[in-house]
Amino acid sequence: MDPEELTEVARKCYDEEFAKRDLGAVEDEPELSGGHPPAPMMDVGEDWLQDAASACSFYDTPGPNTPDAEDARRVLEDAGIPCQIDTHEIEEKAQPRRTYHEFRVLVPGPLNLYATAVLDRDLFNLNQEEEWRAHLAALADDDLMALSPDMICLGLKDRIERLTRAYNDEVTRRSRGLVE
Repeated sequence: MDPEELTEVARKCYDEEFAKRDLGAVEDEPELSGGHPPAPMMDVGEDWLQDAASACSFYDTPGPNTPDAEDARRVLEDAGIPCQIDTHEIEEKAQPRRTYHEFRVLVPGPLNLYATAVLDRDLFNLNQEEEWRAHLAALADDDLMALSPDMICLGLKDRIERLTRAYNDEVTRRSRGLVE
């Protein structure tokens, strides 16, 4: 949510709720493109691989495999997120047996959600946009005009609402001293 887009009354309610939850100063949201918001201040330590999470993975199976693990690594490092590529060999059980590799892009566990968001914004969404453009260009005029961004973004908006609710619920739970 961009607080700047709220009406004056809604912004006042937002600011009051933010202060009541003791979340610090209300800041503008980072830009969606053209630079990275700073990585969250988390002490991941030198031994972060012990509790690493997989931000994404790629396979060397036949077919288009762009982007790849090196692209993801570059994006994460540009955002200041420590990462490492872990290679795992996989042997298919079906006949004929084939061996392929999984390339997991590991990040410190506490930074996993931020890392996946950065990857979505700076890597995966670019490819998705190209696919959407090709699909929309192939639609007949009537079919295109029957759609709207609200219709085709229902799932994305739902994801934003659910993630925001989950985050706010956890902040509220912790602020009430319900942490074990």
